[in-house]
Amino acid sequence: MYYKGLYHLFYQYNPKGAVWGNIVWAHSVSSDMINWRKLEHAIYPSKTFDQYGCWSGSATILPGNKPIILYTGIVDQNNTQVQNYAVPADVSDPFLRDWVKPDDNPLISADESINGTAFRDPTTAWWSSDDGHWRIAIGGLRKRRGMAFLYRSRDFKHWVKAQHPLHSRNGTGNWECPDLYPVSTVHMNGLDSSTTGPHVKHVLKVSLDLTRYEYYTLGTYDVAAKDRYIPDEGMIDGWKGLRLDYGNFYASKSFYDPAKRRRIVWGWANESDTTDDSLAKGWAGIQLIPRTVVLDPSGKQLLLWPIEEVETLRMKKAGLFNWELSKGEKVEIKGITSAQADVDVTFSFDSLENAEAFNSSWDRYDAQKLCGQKDSTVEGALGPFGLITLASQNLEEYTPVFFRIFKDQHKHLLLMCSDASRYYTKDGKDAYRPSFGGFVDVDLEEKKISLRSLIDNSVVESFAARGKTCITSRVYPQLALDGNAHLYVFNNGTQKLKIETLNAWSMRKPMEMNHNGVEASHKVFRRLQSVSAVDVKQHHRTGYHFQPTRHWINGPMYFNGIYHLFYQYNPKGAVWGNIVWAHSVSTDLINWKKVEHAIYPSKPFDKYGCWSGSATVLPGNKPIILYTGIVDQNNTQVQNYVVPANISDPYLRKWIKPDNNPLIVGDEWVNKTAFRDPTTAWMGRDGQWRITIGGREEETGVSFLYKSRDFMHWERVKRPLHSIAGSGNWECPDFYPVSVKGGLDASVMGRNVKHVFKVSLDTTRYDYYTLGTYLIKKDMYVPDKDMIDGWNGLRYDYGNLYASKSFFDPVKSRRIVWGWANESDTTENDIHKGWAGIQLIPRTVVLDPNGKQLLQWPIEEVETLRSKQVVELSNEKMLKGQKLEIKGITAAQADVDVTFSFDSLDKAEAFDESWDRYDADKMCGHKGSTVDGGLGPFGLITLASQNLEEYTPVFFRVFKDKDNQHLVLMCSDASRSTLRDGKSHMKDGKDAYKPSFAGFVNVELKEKKLSLRSLIDNSVVESFGGGGKTVITSRVYPTLATYGNAHLYAFNNGTEAIKIDNLKAWSMSMPHEMNQ
Repeated sequence: MYYKGLYHLFYQYNPKGAVWGNIVWAHSVSSDMINWRKLEHAIYPSKTFDQYGCWSGSATILPGNKPIILYTGIVDQNNTQVQNYAVPADVSDPFLRDWVKPDDNPLISADESINGTAFRDPTTAWWSSDDGHWRIAIGGLRKRRGMAFLYRSRDFKHWVKAQHPLHSRNGTGNWECPDLYPVSTVHMNGLDSSTTGPHVKHVLKVSLDLTRYEYYTLGTYDVAAKDRYIPDEGMIDGWKGLRLDYGNFYASKSFYDPAKRRRIVWGWANESDTTDDSLAKGWAGIQLIPRTVVLDPSGKQLLLWPIEEVETLRMKKAGLFNWELSKGEKVEIKGITSAQADVDVTFSFDSLENAEAFNSSWDRYDAQKLCGQKDSTVEGALGPFGLITLASQNLEEYTPVFFRIFKDQHKHLLLMCSDASRYYTKDGKDAYRPSFGGFVDVDLEEKKISLRSLIDNSVVESFAARGKTCITSRVYPQLALDGNAHLYVFNNGTQKLKIETLNAWSMRKPMEMNHNGVEASHKVFRRLQSVSAVDVKQHHRTGYHFQPTRHWINGPMYFNGIYHLFYQYNPKGAVWGNIVWAHSVSTDLINWKKVEHAIYPSKPFDKYGCWSGSATVLPGNKPIILYTGIVDQNNTQVQNYVVPANISDPYLRKWIKPDNNPLIVGDEWVNKTAFRDPTTAWMGRDGQWRITIGGREEETGVSFLYKSRDFMHWERVKRPLHSIAGSGNWECPDFYPVSVKGGLDASVMGRNVKHVFKVSLDTTRYDYYTLGTYLIKKDMYVPDKDMIDGWNGLRYDYGNLYASKSFFDPVKSRRIVWGWANESDTTENDIHKGWAGIQLIPRTVVLDPNGKQLLQWPIEEVETLRSKQVVELSNEKMLKGQKLEIKGITAAQADVDVTFSFDSLDKAEAFDESWDRYDADKMCGHKGSTVDGGLGPFGLITLASQNLEEYTPVFFRVFKDKDNQHLVLMCSDASRSTLRDGKSHMKDGKDAYKPSFAGFVNVELKEKKLSLRSLIDNSVVESFGGGGKTVITSRVYPTLATYGNAHLYAFNNGTEAIKIDNLKAWSMSMPHEMNQ
């Protein structure tokens, strides 16, 4: 709908899960149909007339410039459908944020002649001056006859069904999303829905539920002529008729745009990969580029063309002119980003004499079958020729869009194909990879044919002969991604062709995109399936980090050769709640396979959510999970357990919740709404199991201790394992032994063992730890004397890390810590992405030889993702102000390990005693990478745009305090990481968080060396200073420094010269399998 200078898109969305149901009307607005802003949902189930769903409909502007929505409401579990209306709460609000559903709904209920479960999708209304009535059509079904029911009203409130339908057709099945609108026979402008007259034809379009395609006819609609729509003579009315798009295109709606006097059709394209892949992506379905629609001068079909606004996204341009193509030739179009491009080409040929004979046995109405038989590799005469899109370097994958010309007894036939059968190197079993096809009704007298293709990562929209035939394909390449995609023009026919003109442009992303999935030049929304979002080919999506859809990790575990990751996920929406345990498995902690959810609410002891917990392997190699269950709306928390249904299944796909749950219920001393996240259990010397559970007593953070002999009957120990006044609620506690040499099982105790106690503080959203002693007899943990126990204490990561869990890996005798990093973008962008939060690279953790802190390091398996080609630098000296680009790698997805050295510590800056030594973040904000210093700043500039409009520096600066002790400050500064303004425009929305994260590195500088390793992955930079003594993670969202446009530098802005002793950098590939 267009209203007061804004385009409004209302789209169907299920906020509660990955299947159809619970439908609401989501709402976005735009001034140009390219940049979209997401608003509050317009309509959602809240009344008896729509309590089971708010389905499709249309918007109409009534006299007085008053918008109104008609929509289908679902009233019961039998899927009974009625037609309702909604009006804006405040018509002066240009965004029309709030909508009201009056109590006189429903406006229309099905009578006894109508199938009430197939009665939906009311059209935009049109008004007739002949009788002063409004009219709408509603899709439906009577036996096998599809039809559009006609209703009339004088006041838009009281509707009467006409005695006959507007139109119907036997054998076509249920009609969805009908659309009736006028088109002009004398000019190219669009017409308002109520326009009639001698120079007008009407279009009736229906979406056929049986075929999932859209068909239309052209004809006559006249109120005076019995209020019927009559297709023109010669129109095929049914499955073999004209289509708006001969590919993946459904449920379109049109509207009249009075600002530009045009009619626009907007269609939806579903996913066509496997169900597993659709679920894994975290979104399903995209809106295709809006198209203008006019009547072809022949009067026999429509012409569709991308709206002119899409051309504002064009960037780099490439071209070819008067280029001849002989048989078997292909020419690559270079200089553009082929994965996201707009290509417009005109081919010509000297003669039609060589056109292949059209075999009379072929079905002229099954162009798709013909394209499958006569694909782009099958040599012909005049064709096949066209474009090869989304091609990998060696053509293992590609999606050709091409023509082939035939000659029958009377005329030439032009076949257009868009072949998705070769886009995928994976097995793709059950994926839909058709060779879409359609004939182009064009006069070939000039011996020319044009083709335009809009290519956008996973979709190719193609328009032949200026829009006479359109075909859309959904494709999912594995190799032809981002900068690895190629674009060619080709000819596999014996007749020589000429490329008259070819213009191709890289397409940038919109400045504001209301995406719930792929961030590209198409708006994405989750109409059907949208579960976990992993390995989506989109802006800022990480390449080699595990990405659960939302929220955080529960319990990693190693069992019988398989690593198991259980992570918290809300399958019913984008907010916290309805929590289940999702489950993925791996043999190497890098490649992950998604399996069934392990735990989900189903019993009285967890009906309001299954929250975090941990896994333990009991004697006899029996795994068990302890987790927090939510039992009521007051958020009362209890501790439950589950066991595998089949312990012989290596993936442990199914888990059972025994009826003796809950195992632990908080007593009167426990705050039952802050009593959660049981740890992995450990066995004491007395033969009893122990766990600790996070909580609080007023503002004192507490780790409650429980003991059990049989793992079934638990008693709370009077004293907590540990507590700290003023620290607030403790989440995700973790308690485990460490040594200098390697990892230890949770139950290990002894002389050379220290214990780590870690808590996630809800107040600060950081993870803190202390080292200390576990007093076995007293069942108490006591931090070492020099430990700071609280907000100023040691942290696993001085950046974006929270809710970590550790586990013991018995195969490699190591303890692994795995943390979660939330998004730090605006609320809008968080919602738009369709995913929230990533798992950082798992880290081994050992005790530093000094006994005063931990050392963390990325697991060795991550090195398997390194490219064979390594870029190395050594003995490179950097003077003040110098920066050195690290070339030859993919800087947006890289592993960099560097050792810096310096000749002297004399130029270390004096540490100002007024500075807060415990607020390193603030110090980095003052002393950024561009602030000149003595010894530093020096380090890496990551995710940098070409002219440094955007960059994320990770660097050191050395100070000297009054006692002549040197202090090494390490910073990871996200403040310059993006050009986005970072302001949220949503009600209660959060602004982007672009901090200068920092921590001190407790390192000996006698050798005058400092090491730094950074794992860079599109929107995350994990950095390890001093061999893992200090770790900082930043989440960043560049707009320019993405994919092949990202750069990496080493730099020095201090007066002391810095030498790169050794630097190694690798491009990082994506895992072969990422949570699919």
